[in-house]
Amino acid sequence: GDSLYFNGCQIRQAITKPLDLTRASKIMFVLQIGSISQTESCNTN
Repeated sequence: GDSLYFNGCQIRQAITKPLDLTRASKIMFVLQIGSISQTESCNTN
């Protein structure tokens, strides 16, 4: 499948194309926030 990857420390957004969900029973996606290696430069309070 396709994936979206962001790198660095800034605000992100992803916008999809319009979806016709009139016959859909559900929509699914996976979201991973963070990474294995935590760095001080990307911590927000």
